Amino acid sequence: MRRRRRDPAGTAPDPAGDPSGASAVPASPFTASNPLDDPEFVSGLRPVPSGIGDAPVAWPATDVSGVGPGGMPVRVDLGTAVRPVLLVFLSTNCDGCELFWQGLRDDPLAGADVAVVTKGPAIVSPDEVAGRAAGITVPIVMTDTAWVDFRVTSYPFLVLVEPHTRRILGESVGFGWSDAAALIDAGVGR
Repeated sequence: MRRRRRDPAGTAPDPAGDPSGASAVPASPFTASNPLDDPEFVSGLRPVPSGIGDAPVAWPATDVSGVGPGGMPVRVDLGTAVRPVLLVFLSTNCDGCELFWQGLRDDPLAGADVAVVTKGPAIVSPDEVAGRAAGITVPIVMTDTAWVDFRVTSYPFLVLVEPHTRRILGESVGFGWSDAAALIDAGVGR
């Protein structure tokens, strides 16, 4: 994607190349590193939270691959899962996420296989992830790719996937640990 140059007045030249600037458009406040500047990314954004709906999501869910906090490869292979898979997208430094780290430790969920997804080790400290994951028995996958594949822009975020069809059964921003159980109950009961 080509960025438009910004002049001091805060406008960018017309893409058609009008040198007079008469048809200049306001410059975008976003930088090229902002995903909202990428038309391909924006075209696939979904409303958040969407919860459980009647229409299935149009694209298939992908396997989640990355590394664990110790640096070993970790993969959540949807094709081999027997039950629905709940992907819990978390960070190590958000107040809301702490409820989910604690819930995973103290109150395991029934009805679905669970995996935690954090950003990759270049963005999130593996030591911090290991500290948060202490006592948690579900897979922890550190990867940036899954955040893009599932178009996750905030956390904590929950995605429930039916493994055989790879259909997303539901997704939602998580406000409390009970939201994870509610999403599984609603998605499995469909």
